[in-house]
Amino acid sequence: MTIRLFLFDLDGTLVDTAPDLALAVNMVRTARGIAPLPEEELRPYASRGAPGLLGKAMGIGRDDPAFLALRTEFLDNYAAHMTDRSRPFEGVPVMLEALRAAGIRTGVVTNKVEHLALRLTDNLGLDGQLDVVLGSDSEGCAMKPAPDSLLTAARLTGVHVTDILYAGDDPRDVAAAHAAGMPCAACTWGYAVTPPESWGADLVAHSPAELATWAVQLNAHAL
Repeated sequence: MTIRLFLFDLDGTLVDTAPDLALAVNMVRTARGIAPLPEEELRPYASRGAPGLLGKAMGIGRDDPAFLALRTEFLDNYAAHMTDRSRPFEGVPVMLEALRAAGIRTGVVTNKVEHLALRLTDNLGLDGQLDVVLGSDSEGCAMKPAPDSLLTAARLTGVHVTDILYAGDDPRDVAAAHAAGMPCAACTWGYAVTPPESWGADLVAHSPAELATWAVQLNAHAL
């Protein structure tokens, strides 16, 4: 096994998007005269997308007749404010540079829709460090924990799944990687609500630097 590609989840793994996601869903509340929720109360739902955030903020699920309209409103709010306060987590740009300097390509596989993922990575200056960015609506992709998006990334980059690592901050990231046959890391700095040590990942990483070290060491041991 030689690691040739390292794929990452986006929200809660590469970028702290919770502040802008919280703002977007609180705008849905305030438009109806409901007081906003504290950002820290919404933060654990940041990696669960519109269903999780609207479920927490508005008490509705996907089956609610009002869900689709509220989802559209939420996404419009988010698109208008998605880089107000969102920033890469500390150490992420350096990690990406280290991986690429070691000859390891990098990319994103996220449950975000593709156009928002591309806009976010572009606006934050990460696009030049990523070889592939796939959202849940990209061709051949699906919402994690389905492995489709990871397998599509492997196909598009021409890298075998055993030569790819994946990292994320949610149990579904680990489940998707396992289903795709990829080694994976659980990240502790994101929005986890259960202990990452319990997810069955190959590595529990406490900093982005640990991810780069892991990949480089795997390749050193393969020599």
